[in-house]
Amino acid sequence: MTRKGLYALSTVIYLVLMGLITIPPVTQALDRVSPRILGFPFFQFFLVLVPVLMAVWLVVWFLWECKIDDANADRSKEKGGDVR
Repeated sequence: MTRKGLYALSTVIYLVLMGLITIPPVTQALDRVSPRILGFPFFQFFLVLVPVLMAVWLVVWFLWECKIDDANADRSKEKGGDVR
């Protein structure tokens, strides 16, 4: 995957996650009290889960971008070009 593709994927993931907690029909569907998870009503748990998922994706994104940079540096070395 290229860096541009990784940025596009990240944009989609963040828009979906933010949409899950801000779009009114979705929040109304998730606004339930009866299923309790870790003592929270479902929607409150979901409001805590979304930022955690965003933080996990940031770590994955960072590691994936490092892997892309390393692959580009290896390709540049093979061609005999300048490594940046």
